[in-house]
Amino acid sequence: MSETELPRLKPYHPMTFQERGVAVPFTTPLLGGTRARPTDKQRVELVIPNPAGGRGVYIMPWAGIAAWCQPTLHDSVFNDRIASLKNVTPAAIRRVALQLSAEGLAGEEAMEAACQAVNLEKGDRLVTNYQLLMTLVEQVGGRFAAQSTTNGSGKPDLMTQARLTVEWISPRLGRTASWTATALEALSDVLTNIGVGPSGATGRLPRLLAMLRNLRTAMAEWSATRQNDDQVEYVSMACTVADLTLSLAQATLAQAQALTGDMVRLLRNWGTDPGSISQLATRPEWLLDGWEQICLIWNHARDDAGRRAALVEIIGLIPILPKEASEWSEIKCDMDRAIRFRRLVSLNEDWRTGSIVFELIARNEHLRAIACRPA
Repeated sequence: MSETELPRLKPYHPMTFQERGVAVPFTTPLLGGTRARPTDKQRVELVIPNPAGGRGVYIMPWAGIAAWCQPTLHDSVFNDRIASLKNVTPAAIRRVALQLSAEGLAGEEAMEAACQAVNLEKGDRLVTNYQLLMTLVEQVGGRFAAQSTTNGSGKPDLMTQARLTVEWISPRLGRTASWTATALEALSDVLTNIGVGPSGATGRLPRLLAMLRNLRTAMAEWSATRQNDDQVEYVSMACTVADLTLSLAQATLAQAQALTGDMVRLLRNWGTDPGSISQLATRPEWLLDGWEQICLIWNHARDDAGRRAALVEIIGLIPILPKEASEWSEIKCDMDRAIRFRRLVSLNEDWRTGSIVFELIARNEHLRAIACRPA
């Protein structure tokens, strides 16, 4: 593949998360770290990291991939599904990835895991809906405890208490009881990933935060035994970005989880400006986007040689924090320091080349299966 067949490398420090794009879990090794983002013409373009490992990215439509590599069937179908998306978000890309895995395009292992994950996520939404309703009852429904029928145990019937609570609060919101019930269902779709109520520490995003913390610790401990200056420096830079991401994600996750602290206010705001609620609730997901694959790659490496190879791969995948991140919390973001990890990997060292490409495709399909399973 000659350089003349490719577009010119472009500097890459996006201003917003939309400009950065969403990490796409392609299985083709040469497409590792690729992100999808919308264009002004309502099309999707791909942002592909520099294969040499240095700074800069290639930006191209899917049609230009033929000059880059031969994508797997999984990736070709993935691209077709992405092209039809109205909104390119981490949640939307994850849904497509689950669908493709459930259809068997990432192998049998991923298909089985994805089918289980789809059912589990449906259950999680139902649990979140129930927890939102119970939180509303706890905050404003105590006055109806005496009116609720009992089940013989002397305790109020929660469902009756919930119905009375919804019927009481709805006129005060200027809404019908049916609207309130529908709003709680819609909010459960938005808030399931952040964790609500007793499951606040077990939602998908809190679990991903814990995974990233474990990665940061594991990499630092491994680096402490290294004498290779380059490896130590690469781990140090990765940990710097991980620390900043963890701080920002934890802060935005706390903001999102605090939304349920006043359910009446949350419902009122949902009725007037649902977009702002959705944006606040999805900020942690944007911040953590791309880190799951990095965690899986590191965890898949079982020995010292594997971790050295994983480190080379990971350095090119570490997400660049857009400048927009500094607007989401009071945490100061040293963006220049956060992107200083970029360096050049010589081609004969590059993990993407040579006969291991099929092994990497198999590994990537295995990682798709792990990503589908709950932590």
